[in-house]
Amino acid sequence: MLPSNTPSRFYTTRTLPSDEDPKSVEGETNVPTEEKKWISILENTVSAPWLFSLPPDHEQRLKIAYTLLFQIVLYLTRPAEAEQFLTAFATAPAPSESEIGRARKAVGTIIKASVNQMSSIPLNSSVRAHNEIFDIFGALQAIHDMYLGEEISTLETWSEFWSRAQPVVLELGMKLDEKGFGWSEEDLKELSENAAAKASAENP
Repeated sequence: MLPSNTPSRFYTTRTLPSDEDPKSVEGETNVPTEEKKWISILENTVSAPWLFSLPPDHEQRLKIAYTLLFQIVLYLTRPAEAEQFLTAFATAPAPSESEIGRARKAVGTIIKASVNQMSSIPLNSSVRAHNEIFDIFGALQAIHDMYLGEEISTLETWSEFWSRAQPVVLELGMKLDEKGFGWSEEDLKELSENAAAKASAENP
C-alpha cells in the first residue's frame, strides 16, 4: 500500500474527467471509459519517442527520472477504489491484455527508462554529490537488474518484483522531489490538465 504520509507533490491524486457510459474493448468487459483514460496515461508515456533519449544536462536526466516515477504513482493513486486496485495490481491474476496486465508491462518499461536516465550520469558528474538520491537509486538498479532483464511472465515473479520495487520507487521519487528535481504546484496542475485533455481526445 502507498503510505499516507508521502508528500503531496509526489503522492497525489489527479482526477480525470469521467464519462457516464461504460464501454467495452476486446479482452475486457464493461471497462469504464475513465479507467481506459488512466491506462492511456501510462501507455502514452511508454510510447513517447523521448523515453530512452538522454539529454546532455545531467540535472535534466534526474528531472526526467522523477517525471517517469511520478507517472507510476499518478496511475496507482487514481481515486476509484484505490486500496483494492493496489492489491489487485500487486497480486491478482490478470491476462496480459487486461488493464492490469497492460499496466504491469508499462510500469516495467517506465522503471527501465528511469534507470536508464540515472545510470547514464557519469560518476564524476556534479549531481552525483547527491549521495542520498544515488544510494536509493542503487537499490532500484539492483531490482531492475534482477527482474527486468527480460519480460516478467509469471504472477509469482511479478508479485515478488513489485513488493520490492514499489517502496523504492516511492522513496526515490520523494527524495528527487526533496532535492529540487521534482515539479512545482503549477507544473503539476499543467500536467494534470494536459493529461486529461489528451486522454479525453484519444478516448472520446
